[in-house]
Amino acid sequence: MSLGSSSSFKLSAQLGGHSGDVRAVAASSSTPIKLLSASRDGSARVWTQGSGGRFDGEPAVLTAHTGFVNSAAWLRTGSGLVALTGGQDGIINGHSSDPVSGEINNAPDYMLLGHLSNVCALNVWQAEKDEESYLVSGGWDLTARVWRDFKQAAILEGATQAVWAVQPIGPSHVLTASADKIIRLYALPGIAEDIDDPDKAPSIEPCATFVGHDDAVRALVSLDSNRFASAGNDGNINVYDLPAPLPGGKPLSKPISPVATLSGHTSFIYSLSKLPSAEILSSGEDRSVRVWQGTEAAQTITVPAISVWAVTALPNGDLACGSSDHVVRVFSRSSERQADAEAQQAYDSTIAGQALNKTQVGDVEKDSLPGSEALTTPGKKEGDVKMIKAGALVEAHQWTQGQWVKIGEVVGGVGSGTKKLHEGKEYDYVFDVDIADDAPPLKLPYNLTDNPFIAAQKFLERNELPMSYLDQVVKFIESNTEGKTLGQGASEYVDPYTGASRYQSNASGNAGASGPGGYTAGSNVDPFTRSETVSKPKTSILPQRAYLDFKNLNTSAVKSKITQLSDGLKDQGVTPELQTIAKLLDSLASSGSGSGPLDLGALEVLLQRWPSDSLLPVLDTYRAAVLRPITTPRETAAQIVLDAARWSEPWPSDAAQAKARDTNSMLALRAIANLWANATKEERDRLAGRVETVSMSSSLSTNTFPKLSKNARVAYATVALNYSVYLTSNLGSVAWAGALLDLLIDILSTESGEPEVAFRALVALGNLVSAPL
Repeated sequence: MSLGSSSSFKLSAQLGGHSGDVRAVAASSSTPIKLLSASRDGSARVWTQGSGGRFDGEPAVLTAHTGFVNSAAWLRTGSGLVALTGGQDGIINGHSSDPVSGEINNAPDYMLLGHLSNVCALNVWQAEKDEESYLVSGGWDLTARVWRDFKQAAILEGATQAVWAVQPIGPSHVLTASADKIIRLYALPGIAEDIDDPDKAPSIEPCATFVGHDDAVRALVSLDSNRFASAGNDGNINVYDLPAPLPGGKPLSKPISPVATLSGHTSFIYSLSKLPSAEILSSGEDRSVRVWQGTEAAQTITVPAISVWAVTALPNGDLACGSSDHVVRVFSRSSERQADAEAQQAYDSTIAGQALNKTQVGDVEKDSLPGSEALTTPGKKEGDVKMIKAGALVEAHQWTQGQWVKIGEVVGGVGSGTKKLHEGKEYDYVFDVDIADDAPPLKLPYNLTDNPFIAAQKFLERNELPMSYLDQVVKFIESNTEGKTLGQGASEYVDPYTGASRYQSNASGNAGASGPGGYTAGSNVDPFTRSETVSKPKTSILPQRAYLDFKNLNTSAVKSKITQLSDGLKDQGVTPELQTIAKLLDSLASSGSGSGPLDLGALEVLLQRWPSDSLLPVLDTYRAAVLRPITTPRETAAQIVLDAARWSEPWPSDAAQAKARDTNSMLALRAIANLWANATKEERDRLAGRVETVSMSSSLSTNTFPKLSKNARVAYATVALNYSVYLTSNLGSVAWAGALLDLLIDILSTESGEPEVAFRALVALGNLVSAPL
């Protein structure tokens, strides 16, 4: 069997820069070729092919999403390319290209709203006439959606779990693949008039279904006008014939089975693509990209990462993949585009030196393994793995392109990083929780990015269990996750005021506030985007009833910073109760609710006495602490942080003072948002009675708001949103509803381009409209 090319794929480039798993890659059909990568670090990147055909330049970085970015696609329009990204925030962003330079705009030109949860799949039907092209998206809200001219044109329903993949089939049909193991075919409506109201987009049921997978279906690719392939968690690639003619009205009565199955992967398959040579590409949890010709694997490319989340074919016959080690890699059959011999050797050495967990290769009985003599026997097929004894080590070798290639050394232990599925969605853990001897265990899904308190609370609410179990469930999560966290790394930020410490609030967050000197404070995590079970989708996201908050605190860094600042302020006679504050920080670090409410008196003394440019760690601690029960009345705490930030005073003209004011204002606003988030009904009623904290627009509406940094404005809009959430759950008139309306109008008329500020303000405005006043 001859390959479509006489040579095999070899490394061309390794594109670094992401700080999280690369979940999607997409290649443009333009010249030069552009690669779009989407990552769990909250960003997408655009890599442009250089004059030598390699991707050796700096990428454009797109940071419009809140939360993970999980899907990517390109759309060609009459005015140029549009980079499309879908995220955990349920939003699809479209970034246009400059018509002259071809550079991609950092700020999105289009924001497509409709999905109620994570958008995990994007694909485009590119018609000869650009105006007839369309976009398809799939999400965790159990739907796929069709978009024409950046407006929602159809909602594809029928899936009972998350829609993981979408594939256009010409101008009139779309395939979707779901975690419910079923592939569905839909007949689209014709190109109609522009749909200005998303609620008017028609809902469509499938006209045919395809079966044959034993687990969630994660990937689709069109092979030609008559066939397509699918793959998923069962490790198989199925090939199907499309019905002829394609159904358009009455659905087919019988599901369709595959005509061929391609086997070779040893774990989940996450992605499929097709080369110009018609060969199929696949990638998955077994550290590999595989090239298929017919039903046989022609080449296995090993990647030094556990998960190869995505693979895409390039128009020039190269391929690119994104993986869990945060890297995008390009492989080529063209010697002109392949890396030099030194880079190839270094890559091969990296592969050979990988430590493979037993969970990746199966149980190993070292005493029964053969020695290196076993490598004289050829493999049975491309991709076969053989383990041998090499002294005290166990080596894994893979049969690739007619020879055995070392792919790593097998080590013990557990925890390969494989994602678990629960109700069609991915989680780092899915625990079995036994609540009674005579009852089946309950499922507790948990991601390392989740707050254990929130996960525990949702688990108890979902299973109608008493909240008195909250601490017990939190401790269960913490003990079973063994303290693992995502995204931890060394801080690169220096305190903007003293330069003497590397303290940054929320050192592990990448979405916090950023100001001069690289300061970040708190996590800008949006509760809208949390991975949670979504019921049958509705046509509206309003009213929004969940309070937003700002979690996460680097307690050890805060403690060090407060001690350092205290030493510097001793001459001024300001000596804090360091022992009391240390105990408070220890309590916050423990994640347990403790025996009673927190006493914040020591912090409140510092907020009153310390100078403004030293309040950063104090306000940040106060912000995190008010997520717990506290002894200070919440309405009083709101006023305390506003006074500490000098909220009612004119904006300072001195640059250093203005920087301190912005940082303190942001933290004060985040603290007020948090005061709402974890309060009792009585406490919220008292907060609602304090008109001062919502009528703050009087000092911000025209003068101060534009001077605030992006993250301070996001915090400001979050406070307004939380006030609107209160309105949605309280019958009767609220005296300050009119003031809140004026505030939201001020925000929307003043905001200069940060979509997250506008989005939260618009949701708050929608809450006002739908509130039972």
